[in-house]
Amino acid sequence: MVFAVRIRDHVGAPRLVKQALSRLRLREKNDGVFVRYDNSARKLLHLVEPWVVYGPPTKAVVEDLINRRGFGKVDGKRVPLSDNTVIEEHLGTNDMICVEDLVHELYNVGENFKAAATFLWPFRLSELKTDFERRTLGVKDNKDYGDRGEAINEYIKHIL
Repeated sequence: MVFAVRIRDHVGAPRLVKQALSRLRLREKNDGVFVRYDNSARKLLHLVEPWVVYGPPTKAVVEDLINRRGFGKVDGKRVPLSDNTVIEEHLGTNDMICVEDLVHELYNVGENFKAAATFLWPFRLSELKTDFERRTLGVKDNKDYGDRGEAINEYIKHIL
């Protein structure tokens, strides 16, 4: 399992890249999603590599993400995961009744991973560089994209 974050707009990107970003549910800049890292996802991530940052997060980071920025998809609407009843109502048939079960399922890539990942609304994360840094200090986007490996944990903590 990897966590993928979109870091750039798709202006000037080929149509295939736009479609791949949409398939990964990374429709807007600074959106993040959990992706099962299988062969097809690896190919998609490799195709959109200049537009995303990804890597395998630790269990603590997964839990922190869900607790701070977690929203569920209920009847096509974005619902905050303020209590466990939302999870129990919609994922109870998949043996998930609380946030800890959801975190466990995502981190261990269980048999109900797809149901858990699609239940979660894409995470809306902060910008890595502020407007002040870009305009006043002239900080440019480096080539910090693609697979970050274990460094994704620090990246996620920074943009939460």
